[in-house]
Amino acid sequence: MVIIHYEVDYDMNKLILLNEIKKEKMKSSNYSLKINKIKNEQEGNDKLYIDFKEKFNCLQDRDEIINLNEINEKGIKYSKNEKNLNKIMKKIFLLKNNVPIINFINSIYNDDLSTSTKLEYIKNKKIVNKNEVILLINSIYSIRILAEDGYKKFEYKIQFQAKDDENLAIIINRTNHTETKNIISLSKKKKENNPNNSLKEYSSDRCIIMLNSNIEVPDVYEFKSNAKGENTDCKATVIKGWKYDFKQLFENDMYLLFPMKVLDLKQRLISISNEFTTKELVKDEIIRFFKVMNRYLKRIKEMNLITEKDINELNLIAIDLLNNFITEKNNIFVDIKRDIEATLKNIVV
Repeated sequence: MVIIHYEVDYDMNKLILLNEIKKEKMKSSNYSLKINKIKNEQEGNDKLYIDFKEKFNCLQDRDEIINLNEINEKGIKYSKNEKNLNKIMKKIFLLKNNVPIINFINSIYNDDLSTSTKLEYIKNKKIVNKNEVILLINSIYSIRILAEDGYKKFEYKIQFQAKDDENLAIIINRTNHTETKNIISLSKKKKENNPNNSLKEYSSDRCIIMLNSNIEVPDVYEFKSNAKGENTDCKATVIKGWKYDFKQLFENDMYLLFPMKVLDLKQRLISISNEFTTKELVKDEIIRFFKVMNRYLKRIKEMNLITEKDINELNLIAIDLLNNFITEKNNIFVDIKRDIEATLKNIVV
């Protein structure tokens, strides 16, 4: 009896020990699975942004001098569509009225520039004759704006990413030339405490405004800059334009981007054309788009921020952008081109 009891105790102890070993193995296995999952997720996230990094590697070197006669920073000729898109996007920054541009800059950087801020456009090139172009420093940028408001002095360098019309972007690089430091702006502080301001604080001097995208887009783009021979860690804040409708752009003083919402209209027309398309449906969508945009433009005009001429100009830019997509080869809108053009002619601008 005593011997049997000892064997039973021994077997029970052995069974408990085996169970403990099994539990430890399971814990170890689960831990390994968890680690591998985290590792795979991290690798997956890295892969997600590979396309984005490739498209925006133009930020790597900021001091390059490029040929401006239809050649981009890679030494590759601009396509006709790329040149057209660059030209259209450039127009929104060339309005005679500076107020929309100043409000747009303030909404991104919170620089608190007054509407009377002096804006100076710095030329990138000097054309001597048809065959001779003198390139100036920082010619990689499409537009350079120097803003002076009292003691504040900023330079905004603007570049357009238009090689891929499915991933259009506006890239802005800000340089602070203000001599007086640490001056507290009460109006800026008031703006920061305003709960209605839905835009987050942007800490980076570089900003990428993605207007549309068919790839994964990060909230912050980190990259290495080789400017002036120094390898520097940099980052750019990314604003995802498709997250802002007319109402949100209006509320955040970003109404300068109203014409670029045509990109959303384009996606809408593509989606309905894949299901069922009638000429009337296309017309209705286009008319609805311009009606909504002009409703907000009229509200902005009532606030004395823009003029009737500005409204006309912003409408024409939107029409130019829409026409650009209509005239593309192998475009889904080619078959209904005449109907769209007829609709645009009937829009009062």
